[in-house]
Amino acid sequence: MHVKRIILASGLLMLAGCQTIGGESMPTLTRTGEVKDVVIRDVVEPTSLTVNPGDEVRWINKRQGTVRVIFLNPMTENLACQRHFGGLMGFGTKRNEYSAKLGPNKTASVCFRESGEVKYVVRAESSDSSGEHNTAGTISIGPVYETRRPATSPEERNEGLSALSDKDEAASSR
Repeated sequence: MHVKRIILASGLLMLAGCQTIGGESMPTLTRTGEVKDVVIRDVVEPTSLTVNPGDEVRWINKRQGTVRVIFLNPMTENLACQRHFGGLMGFGTKRNEYSAKLGPNKTASVCFRESGEVKYVVRAESSDSSGEHNTAGTISIGPVYETRRPATSPEERNEGLSALSDKDEAASSR
């Protein structure tokens, strides 16, 4: 009897820890990075997003109806976290069928481990003749390399060349 109470109490405590108390705003930081929102209304904004590994991408459905976010290329091995995503019937077993079904004012999110590019489609009900509206999106995952930025002015190019020649001189004098 004592063991059942401990198990029940532990389960309730875990459930309570996963709930959001009403009125709280959504977090904007994860343990390893930022949270980047993709807001779904009549249009999807932004459709192109650049994130770093560890950042969380969160889709927020602000429409009246249900929408589906569907990944087009295999990416399950690159996920560091996911919430409300899964494969066919929610099992996540078929890599090309990884999706989330979002009701009004609901969210789903993923975090990526490594650099790369992921393409997805937001599918929503529409009054169009086809009955649905598909919006394509792209997520570019990768660190920002300031040093790889091309020099924009002749002065910057010359500074870069002089810094390289100083390194060459120092190496040859050894």
